[in-house]
Amino acid sequence: MKKIIVFLLLFPLAINAQYALAEFIVLNEGMESEYHKLEKVWGAWHENSIEKGEKSGWAVWKRTATENDNENAAHYVVFNQFSTKEQMDNYINNGDTFSMNKAVSVMKSKLKGMSTGSIKKIVGLEPKIKKQVRAYHLQLLDATPFTGGDLKVGDKMTFAPMIQKSDDYEQVESYIAKPYFLQQVMNGKHRWWAFTKIINRNDNAYKELTHIAWNIFVPNSEFDERVVENEFVQKVLTEKINSSREMRNPQELTLVYQSN
Repeated sequence: MKKIIVFLLLFPLAINAQYALAEFIVLNEGMESEYHKLEKVWGAWHENSIEKGEKSGWAVWKRTATENDNENAAHYVVFNQFSTKEQMDNYINNGDTFSMNKAVSVMKSKLKGMSTGSIKKIVGLEPKIKKQVRAYHLQLLDATPFTGGDLKVGDKMTFAPMIQKSDDYEQVESYIAKPYFLQQVMNGKHRWWAFTKIINRNDNAYKELTHIAWNIFVPNSEFDERVVENEFVQKVLTEKINSSREMRNPQELTLVYQSN
């Protein structure tokens, strides 16, 4: 029963999401203001898509820059969330039926006061706004319950890209890492942990990454130091975790926009 409960949540924005399309967006220099205009008009289209049952949720998060960033470090991460793989595949493969004119019409109907010409001008700038998009198709493998109330704009989330090193890596996350995070959630020291697998990606996406772990922390809360009290068992578990995967530097995201 517990397994069913946790599988109801991929990202804490859509309660029935088990899959997501995560797009890591690199902007061209000086285009951040135009990017926000772009997401606001597309946001109206995404809301309509959710209403039609084509997906479960949509959200835009801003990545916190670091001193180690390279020229293609993502500025934003956009999530489209889905209840089934079939729903995600249908959304991704709708190129043959998608009509920009119809999309603009939907935007205009929801964005009162904006003209068709203004909307077309904004969406027409997309190739100049975005330098690169790295897209990953994600499947939920495990998660804790989400606590602490609904997400709101300004909330923080971290993600840690992983590279699988052992055949039992996914079991390591579910049976060693998850119980630790679940205990922190139960103790009120953490809001949410989730573990996703990359099941597909576009040509720009990093090929070596296999999984991503996600966390939403309780501000100013300190985690318990150990998974278990026994020092020897703790040492063995830590060694097993470290040998099963290579973890890239965790990154911080801040929620900017989300579907209602």
